[in-house]
Amino acid sequence: IAFVSAIDLEHKDCGSTAKIVKVFSDDCSEAVCKLHKGSSYSMQISFIPAGEVKALKASLAGVIAGVELPFPLPEPDGCKALVKGSCPISEGTEVTFKEALKVEPSYPALKVTSRWRLGTPDQDKFLCVDIPVIIVS
Repeated sequence: IAFVSAIDLEHKDCGSTAKIVKVFSDDCSEAVCKLHKGSSYSMQISFIPAGEVKALKASLAGVIAGVELPFPLPEPDGCKALVKGSCPISEGTEVTFKEALKVEPSYPALKVTSRWRLGTPDQDKFLCVDIPVIIVS
């Protein structure tokens, strides 16, 4: 029997009002994930909202030299991307968001900050997490 353990990823809060509990991935073997071109990776963020949340909009951007470049997500509805918990989310309830991304072969090989955001109708940066990654061939 093989056990696969999720790796805690290096990350930085970029202005969240929610409490970030854990940022992790089953697809990475190091705290700074190496993303291989042509492969898909999932990122998971566990968090606790400071108030009730009825709706979430997910977004992802790559930050290169301070410039945000948006990346489309397969599921922009953050409520549908919850793997632990569901909307509406009660204040103080821990939930986990999971989203996958495909690293296209055309992406350049470089170090980049992936900026994951979950916004509510009232707050654009309800959850904002910067996760450094390295795109490799």
